[in-house]
Amino acid sequence: MSSDTEMSSAEEIAVVSKKERRDKKEKKDKKEKKEKKRARAESKAEVAESDSEDAAETPAKKRKREALPEELEIDVNLPEPASKKAARKAKKAKLNPTPAANADGEASVAKTDAKTDANSAEDRENAAKRSEYGVWIGNLPWSATKESLRKFLTDNTEIPDDQITRIHMPPPTRPPPPSWTTKPMNKGFAYVDFSTELSMYSAIALTEMKMDNRALLIKNAKSFDGRPDKPKTEETQDNGRGAKDAKPKNPPNKRVFVGNLSFDVTQEDLKNHYAPCGRIDNIHMATFEDSGKCKGFAWVTFRDVEAATAAVRGFVFKDPSAFKNKKDRDESDSEVDTSKPVKQRKWLVNKLMGRELRREFAEDNHTRYHKRFGHEKEGADGENAGRERGFGRGGGQRGDRQDFGDSNGGRGGKRKVDPRNIKSGAAHMSTQRASQAIVESQGKKTTFD
Repeated sequence: MSSDTEMSSAEEIAVVSKKERRDKKEKKDKKEKKEKKRARAESKAEVAESDSEDAAETPAKKRKREALPEELEIDVNLPEPASKKAARKAKKAKLNPTPAANADGEASVAKTDAKTDANSAEDRENAAKRSEYGVWIGNLPWSATKESLRKFLTDNTEIPDDQITRIHMPPPTRPPPPSWTTKPMNKGFAYVDFSTELSMYSAIALTEMKMDNRALLIKNAKSFDGRPDKPKTEETQDNGRGAKDAKPKNPPNKRVFVGNLSFDVTQEDLKNHYAPCGRIDNIHMATFEDSGKCKGFAWVTFRDVEAATAAVRGFVFKDPSAFKNKKDRDESDSEVDTSKPVKQRKWLVNKLMGRELRREFAEDNHTRYHKRFGHEKEGADGENAGRERGFGRGGGQRGDRQDFGDSNGGRGGKRKVDPRNIKSGAAHMSTQRASQAIVESQGKKTTFD
């Protein structure tokens, strides 16, 4: 029994001690919380005092603007305020004054006024010199100046120097390219005024005349037309569509060169195409060796020059009956009125298979032979004249044995060889064989240290 009572008393003591410790801890926590609250309150009070002091030093800002007066008074007599651009220029002028300007800027103002006065006086003088009789000169050489142009006009015409009242030649504004060795003196054109109308037309008559190898274009200053077309001459030919072909290189003859042909064109096609022009004696067409097709060009030889001229011109004149079919032709033959003249129509031969043909007179055999061999051709004229002479034995036919001797009519030249007739290996068989002996070295011995 005693032991049980001792154990219960010990437990009670332990419970009491734990309760005391808990109470002490709670008291301590409450005390710390109170101190923290008091410190926080003191800090807030200090902040409020500082804010009140600041508010007392600086008055509070007004949120609302003061009311503007109902009417605005503007003095109209005051000078107009300068714009922002003018104000910036004035500020720059004050910050960077010119050395020649005075403190008040009177010198600079005087200079600008004098310059404007001089320009206006010059403009007035130029306007006074202008007349109704002026010309525009284009395609000027870069080396032309007012003095050289005046000298050109007075030397090539009967215009007195005093009748040339004004020469306006604008100078170039852009720098020349670095590759140019000479600096241009003008923009390529000029205006010249005269005092009389006769002088103006005398200057216009000089158009197309060359000045430093440049054909000048001179026309009325009030005209805006371009360079006039050159007058049509006999050398300029019409190709049948209103367009003009270039000047022929060779004189008219019976032989015509035809280019821009299709690869599918044959000699029969060319013969039928140029049959309306006249009688054809020969057609030589350049063909490929492998396929035998046309290379795109040929030579057509006509019986007379008139037929060749029609082929180069690109059209021939035919009666309207040639454009009708057989049935219409038979019907019209019975109703032909011989009293009225029949108007002929053009038959175009400038196209073949939809391609515009290139047509020009070719060199005749005489001229071509002279160019190739350097002397005049002897013997009969014709397409193959002179070919039968000096082409070796056997008539010079393809496939015959090639003769490399003196077989070209005693001229000592070699006959043209067709490479297709040379047998395989024949060229190597006729070449000189190299020596198989040991050849003594001819080189130099080089040694290195």
